[in-house]
Amino acid sequence: MDPHEAIRLSKQGQLHPREMLEHLVAGKVTVPVLDIPVIENARVTAWQPVSLSKPDGSRWITAFTTKELASAYCDENQIQTYLDVDTRWVLFALPEAHGIVFDLGSETMFQWNAAGIAKYIQDVLR
Repeated sequence: MDPHEAIRLSKQGQLHPREMLEHLVAGKVTVPVLDIPVIENARVTAWQPVSLSKPDGSRWITAFTTKELASAYCDENQIQTYLDVDTRWVLFALPEAHGIVFDLGSETMFQWNAAGIAKYIQDVLR
């Protein structure tokens, strides 16, 4: 199941959040970036994902589960570049203390805060 469908079904109560996260992490997302990433030996070694902050001071990057949502966001915000990457890669490449907002502004919007991501990495991915 693709990440978009997993989030949609979870929001409708038809998929347990734990299963939704499994599908999300196993899938791919599109992440808007401010500049072309630095690639060395076929690996991204530096990148600048679009970063947002909330009034509470929390920091977030944006990621999208469909090209259509990513394209609309990038057009609306005059962002020229994005990466299509594995969600798992994003979790390990996140800037420090950042969460992820998936599908910002859509009906499938899902926020995964920095503490939740750190716990998932520790409990499930390591």
